Amino acid sequence: MNDMTSQGHSARRRLRWRAAVSVLAVVVALQSGCVTVPPVPETRYQVALGQVAVVARQQEPEIKFEGFVHGKGQGAAMGAGVTFLQCFGAGAGSTCTGPYCGAAAALWLGICGVASAVGGVVGATAAPSAKQVRTAEAKLSSVLNANLIQESLRDQVIAAAAASGMRLQAVSPAGAPEPNQARDYRPLGADGVDTVLEVALTHIGTDGAGINSPVQLRMKAHVRLIRARDNTEIFATDYLFLGERHKLSEWSANQAERLLHALQKGYEVLGTHIRDNVFLLYPFPDHEAHAAGTLAVAFGLAPIYPRTRGTLTGDPLIGKHFEWLTVDGLQPTFRWQGFPRETDIQKAPEEMERVSNVRYDLIIAREQNLAPAGIVYRREGLPQSAHRLETPLSPDTRYFWTVRAHFELDGRERVTEWSAMHFMARERWTAPSNWSYRFKTP
Repeated sequence: MNDMTSQGHSARRRLRWRAAVSVLAVVVALQSGCVTVPPVPETRYQVALGQVAVVARQQEPEIKFEGFVHGKGQGAAMGAGVTFLQCFGAGAGSTCTGPYCGAAAALWLGICGVASAVGGVVGATAAPSAKQVRTAEAKLSSVLNANLIQESLRDQVIAAAAASGMRLQAVSPAGAPEPNQARDYRPLGADGVDTVLEVALTHIGTDGAGINSPVQLRMKAHVRLIRARDNTEIFATDYLFLGERHKLSEWSANQAERLLHALQKGYEVLGTHIRDNVFLLYPFPDHEAHAAGTLAVAFGLAPIYPRTRGTLTGDPLIGKHFEWLTVDGLQPTFRWQGFPRETDIQKAPEEMERVSNVRYDLIIAREQNLAPAGIVYRREGLPQSAHRLETPLSPDTRYFWTVRAHFELDGRERVTEWSAMHFMARERWTAPSNWSYRFKTP
């Protein structure tokens, strides 16, 4: 009975310690988000683009698969280190007074040393061999062709524009510039092109950490707008797609079939995102953070229901009990701030008076390995800032969600940034992202 009581106290101490660390991390992140003044995206160029041609810059993207333990030795070292830190942290959560504290601390350090050795063995066992990692990475890299990558992104931008009634011209200029050298687009100006949209996928790879943990696909695109008549750059930025998370063996299985599907999805999402942000984006007049829930802030239209919670820690225990708010059914009614918000009206009253035909776009994606996986629910053109789901979600499942406003201003179609809990995730990152709002079903 004493042993069971002691184990119960120990478990509670570990939970308290983990919760305290999590809360501290969230508070620090929250304070950082609140005090940081988000930059306002540049959109003034949108009114004078004229005929736009889209060019795929032919360059080799950086291909970098990170987050994989490269062999048993590295797995053993990582396993030992992680185990020691977890063990020492559990001990740090307890209180110690009296003359035996020094001896108790030394004993605990010894116990953690033994535990870390065991963790090293487990890490070496769980980690793939160096040969397996090299083989898998070779498979992943072999399916990536630079020319096809860049042309696929260009074609998706054009397709996304066509779907919304915009006509963009695909251009493949003869020859290729030297690496890191800007191309001269003035000859296109003589052919009736006013503006060139140059797109290039600059990075493909994975992010993550752990012994054999799931790692997340990352794709980064660089976008430039160039005035054709004098070859002057008028806008440039990067957009980031964060895809699904899978283990190395899952990414590389069946000749990297999963990676190919994920890349195609990334092209499509990036193409739509580039269209929206380059041609239609309207930055909120009020760019400050709004309350989004417990230890959480919103940039964009803040959630009213379901509210969200602070940043993801990755800790299973904390995540289970603290990070995902449970909604009231499988077809809940979502509510969010209407546009324009009161603070937008205060910042730009005359412009907000000219806003018309406001509707909303809503996205819900299933969670897998702490990242958005497949989109399970999408509605565009919602007339109100509330929506009851028309189809039920799955029970006992985690989801990400986000929303934006779609409207007209001075006769032009415009969209706001997608709502997110981090200011960088509004226009720079595709939606939904790891920083979208979160909830779970009963």
